[in-house]
Amino acid sequence: MKKIKCLFILLIFSILLVYFYENHIYYLIPYNPLDELDSDTLVTCYVRVNGDSKIKSHNPNNNALIFKYLRNLNLRPLNLNKKENRDKFLKHNYNTYYSYKLEFGPPTYYVHIDDIWLDNPTFVYIGSSKLGFRNGYYKIIDSKLDYMYVNELINDSKK
Repeated sequence: MKKIKCLFILLIFSILLVYFYENHIYYLIPYNPLDELDSDTLVTCYVRVNGDSKIKSHNPNNNALIFKYLRNLNLRPLNLNKKENRDKFLKHNYNTYYSYKLEFGPPTYYVHIDDIWLDNPTFVYIGSSKLGFRNGYYKIIDSKLDYMYVNELINDSKK
């Protein structure tokens, strides 16, 4: 009976630890999901403004610079279940936002970097069609996304 009681307490304690990690500690650890991807397979970079106009870059040198910049961002997962995070993310003064799409292959898969609002480029959504990729919202720590630099590299490849 004592063993069952100890196992039950251990089980409850383990469940509480997993809950605490998933809802609190996970959001404190810096993590950039782009670190898991191989830059050698990057084929094309796209930029969209408000989901409409699409400009693409096939220049491998510029694509490598764009990917290096995005990979070096210091990101932390954002918990949108907390009201203060949701309020910061959803409050915008401008209606203009950028979206980036990176195409990798072969085999072909995409990484989307969305919701880069011009008035607050510190929050981004990163998602992918690749299995096992950690999709979600991220906060850029220490800086803001320099969308002008990325757009300049994409526009330079058109010339």
